Amino acid sequence: MYSAIVRRIVRRGFRALSTGDYEQVLRQFHQQVIFSFAGPPPLGGEHAGVGAVREWFQRLYSYFPGIQFTVKQVVVQGWPWNTLVATRLSIAAPRLDGSIYGNEAVQFLRLRWGQVVEDRLYEDTFKLDRELQQRLSQKEGAEAHESLEGSCELRPSAIGLHRSHETNKKLDEHSA
Repeated sequence: MYSAIVRRIVRRGFRALSTGDYEQVLRQFHQQVIFSFAGPPPLGGEHAGVGAVREWFQRLYSYFPGIQFTVKQVVVQGWPWNTLVATRLSIAAPRLDGSIYGNEAVQFLRLRWGQVVEDRLYEDTFKLDRELQQRLSQKEGAEAHESLEGSCELRPSAIGLHRSHETNKKLDEHSA
């Protein structure tokens, strides 16, 4: 019975994450939770405390807007004071070109009296690294483009296109 309840809570948590509601999941975390994501920066690393995990989720959603999680299997072992939960899941996130990034992951949770005290996520880091590099380069390109648009006024003098009075006169005559 206890295992079925935990499985239902885990599935509900991933459904909430698929809608972007990580706060629902964070409410289940102990204040001193240890959260680890095996992978490259800027997502990889170990974080302590709910505040640090909240920042991690904000980063995740900034790199992967619209991310979806599909739970494949949940295994629960132990008693309420020391429960291990293993979850196998798939991940899908839309790309700018309309295609979908897909990956597989495994999560190990340690629960104590219904609170998450440890959360360790393992995703295929090769796929993730390639995807992050691509998304970061697209993001940097878009930011650079926005920066240029905001800071440069396209005037002929700003881009070095000076025309003499005589050139202007000839163009006016030609267009008339």
